[in-house]
Amino acid sequence: MQQQSEPDWSRIDFTALSFDQRKGVAEHVSRERKARNITQEDLARLAGVPVRTIANLESGKAPQAATLRKLADALGSAPRGKPDDDAALRMFTDVTAPMYLQLSERERAKALRDIVLLLGAALDNDRTDTTTGHPEQP
Repeated sequence: MQQQSEPDWSRIDFTALSFDQRKGVAEHVSRERKARNITQEDLARLAGVPVRTIANLESGKAPQAATLRKLADALGSAPRGKPDDDAALRMFTDVTAPMYLQLSERERAKALRDIVLLLGAALDNDRTDTTTGHPEQP
């Protein structure tokens, strides 16, 4: 099966696009979001836009050029298929670092603790699934 090449969004001047062209890009963003199994909420968080913006885009409204830039950049950092370990770590850092830096010092400490606890629980679950022969849950 031949894979369709992804447009190089970094080279596109979204301000130069016509209304219809922006709608076409919006449709592509919507298809990509769905193909990558990214929720509207997750894409909004990645792009730094309100969830309503994604809903509007998917209902046929053409977003502004600045919004398209944010969405394209977000999709550029989101995984396509199963990322290798380096890509997964880069994506995790790219997504979490801006959120982490917005927190107060006290909330940063709590967030780090929560992340460590969640990763520890996931590791324990993975070990249990591996040793008991139970299929892994998605």
